This record gives sequence, C-alpha cells and structure tokens, in this order.
Amino acid sequence: MNRIMYAATLTVLLVGCETSTDPIEGIGGNGPGGGAVTQAQASGNWSFTLRRTTTLSCTGGSLPDNQVMLAHLDVTNTGTLSTGTSTWQASPPGVVRPLSGTLSFSTGLTNLTLFPSVTNTSAAMELTGTLTAAGTFSGTLRDPAPGFTPVFSGNGCEYTATGVKTA
Repeated sequence: MNRIMYAATLTVLLVGCETSTDPIEGIGGNGPGGGAVTQAQASGNWSFTLRRTTTLSCTGGSLPDNQVMLAHLDVTNTGTLSTGTSTWQASPPGVVRPLSGTLSFSTGLTNLTLFPSVTNTSAAMELTGTLTAAGTFSGTLRDPAPGFTPVFSGNGCEYTATGVKTA
C-alpha cells in the first residue's frame, strides 16, 4: 500500500510540474519575471496606463484613473538607466522629469524611480514590474516610493501599470 501511495504522489507531483506555466526559480526556467530581454528591447519610448487600486486612499492631487505616462528608457549594458537621458512625463506631454532605475536582462524585472524634477530628489514614485522582449510591461506604480515623499498624492496612491513600447 505504501508503494502505491508513493507512486501516486510522485506521479501527481511530476505531472503538476510538467504542465506548469510558472516555473520554479532554477528549475525549468528563468524564475520570476517575463524572461530574457535585451538592452535594445528595453531601451526606447514607453507608454504606461495607470489604474487606481484600493490599497491606498489616493487623495490630495493624485493622478487620475487611466492616466497615461510616457517614458524614455535609456538602458545601459549593465541594466541600469542612464539618468541623464532617461525621462518621464504625464500625458498629455508637458514637463519632462528625470528617472532612474534598474532592469534585469535575465528576467525582465524592472524597478524605476520617478522624480518630480532634477532639483527635488526628496519626492519620488516607484514603478516596479516585468518588462518583456515583446515590448510590454505589467506592474505597479506607488506614490510615494518607499523612503520618499509623494510626487502627486497627499496621502499615497497605488496603481496597476500596463505598458507598451512605442518606439
């Protein structure tokens, strides 16, 4: 009886692993993230659409639901953004603002910090998520970023963020 239970359990585990679309890190895939992405695939112009979540109150001047943000990502060969040429702005285009951050070429995991200006580095928003080789992004924007004051929101706001590379 023990051998039958062992065989049945092993079969269930193997079948479950074999059909998984979310591989365990180090086994059958790259781990968390969207897969490998190159410097050229990540660099360029991006459009992000923001949708408010109910996680935070989103009061005091927060960005509206369905806000579009435009960004130019200049990714270096180490996966960091070139802070002198990487920028973002709320749409419709207006004030061009600085951003910094990192990208993992092996997983597409992205962590960007969006500042309100080059002179105000005490306020910032954080955009985290996964960038893919196909030119898409999925993640979360938080205002404020941890350790910073808010850029737009008085008490803090969180958004789901979907993005596409536009050029």
